[in-house]
Amino acid sequence: MEATLAAAEILITRWEYKKTTIKMLFQSTAEEVRIYMETVDNLQRLMEYLSAVGTDAAGIIRAQRLMKMAMTRLEKEFQKILVSNSEPIDPDRESSARPSFYSSTEGSLTRSICSDGDDNRSSFSSSNCLSVNRLCEFDMVPLDAVVDLRRIAQRMAKSGYASESIRVFVLSRKSVVEESLYNLGVDKVTVKDVRKMKWEFLDEKIKKWIHGAKISIRILVAREKRLCEDVFEGLDKMRDACFAEIAKETTRRVFALAEGVAATSLPPERIFRVLDLYEAVTDLMPDIEATYCQNSFPSVHEHKIVTKLGEAARGMLKEFDKAIEKENSKAASPGGIIHPLTRYVMNYLTFLSDYKETLVNITADVPEELPKRLPDDYAVHNPCDPLSVHLGWAIFLLLCKLVKKSDRYKVVALSYLFLMNNLHYIVQKVNGSKLKYILGEDWVRNQWNRVRQYALNYERSAWMKVLSSITDEEDAGRGGISSGQGLKEKLKGFNSGMEEVKRRHSGWVVPDVVLREKLGISITEKLVQAYSSFLTRFRSQFESDTLVKYTPEEVQDFVLDIFKDRPLSVSFTRS
Repeated sequence: MEATLAAAEILITRWEYKKTTIKMLFQSTAEEVRIYMETVDNLQRLMEYLSAVGTDAAGIIRAQRLMKMAMTRLEKEFQKILVSNSEPIDPDRESSARPSFYSSTEGSLTRSICSDGDDNRSSFSSSNCLSVNRLCEFDMVPLDAVVDLRRIAQRMAKSGYASESIRVFVLSRKSVVEESLYNLGVDKVTVKDVRKMKWEFLDEKIKKWIHGAKISIRILVAREKRLCEDVFEGLDKMRDACFAEIAKETTRRVFALAEGVAATSLPPERIFRVLDLYEAVTDLMPDIEATYCQNSFPSVHEHKIVTKLGEAARGMLKEFDKAIEKENSKAASPGGIIHPLTRYVMNYLTFLSDYKETLVNITADVPEELPKRLPDDYAVHNPCDPLSVHLGWAIFLLLCKLVKKSDRYKVVALSYLFLMNNLHYIVQKVNGSKLKYILGEDWVRNQWNRVRQYALNYERSAWMKVLSSITDEEDAGRGGISSGQGLKEKLKGFNSGMEEVKRRHSGWVVPDVVLREKLGISITEKLVQAYSSFLTRFRSQFESDTLVKYTPEEVQDFVLDIFKDRPLSVSFTRS
């Protein structure tokens, strides 16, 4: 016993830790480390024997003093090994393809709901994904260092110094984790911080956070769990305590931005970033459940964030409806073109439809309460689906607003042209997006019929006077009008009607090429055919050709050219 104490005292005193000590035990030879650890093991066994016998109080005190000295040295060695062998995740360093992990805007989601364009949702670019995959190839602590840490942890735990080991491990790993989170763009923020941020800055933070959060949970936290398991192998309580402490703060920091956004009042056009956050957090929940042990899994907190993000999105949808109702621009769209409100609303809803599955989840358990029932012509295919009902209602609000705006046109034909153009744009947007499946084929069919009705109403309002001047043959067929006077009046009426159409249609536009062609063909089929028939049947009764101002070909060119977004190019000459 005395020999064991004497040998332990010589070695442990020689390696006694002092603030002026520079040399570290685990930086010396492997043999020196082995001898020191064996000495600690022998001292532990001696203390157990002395405690069991209980007759040598002086020996117990001496052994305890030496053990405390040894544990102080091992604690510092434990800390030194952790600090010296810990590399934080740094995507900039790991990615050789790019100067910065976030230097490219590829894969970022930018949404403009005020202009048209094919802005598809996309994930992080493939080169960045390679960078993420490369991160998975590196261990956070080298294997030989893990073995040394385990040897120290086991002896500290056996000697009653488990809490010191946990404290050192947690403090060291927290520092590495915090630096990794910073490198990943996952900053420490509060709800108050988020509410003060300008949108441009917050938008960039959200985009970086989405990718940084995935790496943080799927790689960073998973690695920390594995490190805890490797270092504290066989020491379950210490393993769980360390991981719980590290994971709790890491997860709180990772999800702080999402929590702040959920608690911040944002205008409806910011909903897309909120939905991105909702998807990202929801997508990470299975990883959290699989990675975190039962005692450290903060599921309640994260599930609350998902719920709050869903509530925020539903609130923004309602605010969007209110914004449509409150829109009160007075000026009519020049030439009956697409109203800015139409573009805004339909681009917004088109982008929303890209989040169909997410929105279904968000609205599933919340029945849509409308001020009134949708009319049959605007009914969606699934009236029990809150998302379908809500989006159908938003378009119905838009159409009601457009009908009111059409009343501001002084010319009835132009009001119908305006409604035709705008509804055609709406149906095209629906047909070219997932809105088609949300609203249903019957909804689309009903609106196409309404477009055709608006077109027919326009034709009647704009061209009936011209057409009726040459199709009403009742007077011409009676013998009461001599010398073809009635036919001359009809031809003059046609000429003046064409001039009036030309004057009124100056600046009128049908922006869609296909719709413009179909409308022109529909008019020419009626007008040119009637005009040609009129000239053929009654030309012999004219005293001269001076009243025949237009040829049928000129009338056709005029009609087909009239709606282009430029001055009329057809010149009218005497035949």
